[in-house]
Amino acid sequence: MTTATTTIASSSTTNAATAVVKNDTSTATAVAAVPVQTAYAVLEQLTVERQVWEDNALRTSNEHLYALLQKCYQFYFEMSADTEHGKALRTGLNDYVNVKGYKITKSSHSLNKIVKCVFGVDRRRVSAYSIALQFALAKNTAAKDLPSFICNEGGVEQMRLAKSPNAITPKVKAEIATKTIATQRLAVVDSKVFATKFDGGKIGSQVVLIGTWQADGSVVVQGVVQSDGVVNAALASYYSSGKAEEQKKIAEIKAANDSNAMLSAINNAAQAA
Repeated sequence: MTTATTTIASSSTTNAATAVVKNDTSTATAVAAVPVQTAYAVLEQLTVERQVWEDNALRTSNEHLYALLQKCYQFYFEMSADTEHGKALRTGLNDYVNVKGYKITKSSHSLNKIVKCVFGVDRRRVSAYSIALQFALAKNTAAKDLPSFICNEGGVEQMRLAKSPNAITPKVKAEIATKTIATQRLAVVDSKVFATKFDGGKIGSQVVLIGTWQADGSVVVQGVVQSDGVVNAALASYYSSGKAEEQKKIAEIKAANDSNAMLSAINNAAQAA
């Protein structure tokens, strides 16, 4: 009895599924009907779709953001005017901040206040947008030229990274570190197991080996990472640690020189006495 019931149920389910498939006009069915394409054709199609996305959705999104930032920027200029209207806007800005309860330090730039009032308390966005506007202000950018200025500078995020004249982006740090270690050869790790872990198409590229330092000085390699993002992050970290070590040595040398100068001064004073 159990077997018969199961057979009937299975048959019914199958018939129902068949009916659904026949009436299904979903994308999944359409995709299944597409003939097999070459990798080149598939990638070319995806590239076209990416370009459409960049030219429409992404571009439109950025345009809306830049237009909003432009209005914030224009508000700043109007508020800065030595007029009754400018005075009223300055007072109104401070009143708005107080009503909303935003905590803003007295040293904060007015552009930062405006951005915070408009974009809320998302600290990362407020920081990035206010930096971009202050960057534009430092370059004497007119309000009408702000959107094109941001585009020419590579966007808000790139402007945030370049907020300091001496700032170096993680990508540039990775490139510098790659050149720095190109001639170094600390050790050679050879294992047949690596052949099953490495991507043959990335021969000649950097990889990150995850290992544990042993008491005898050896390192047991336990994992391999070839992701470009991870490798670049590791190279950027290598660059930063190298700069930190360099600064430490400079500080030590300066401290030693200061100490020697002090001892010399003490000795000279003692001899003079």
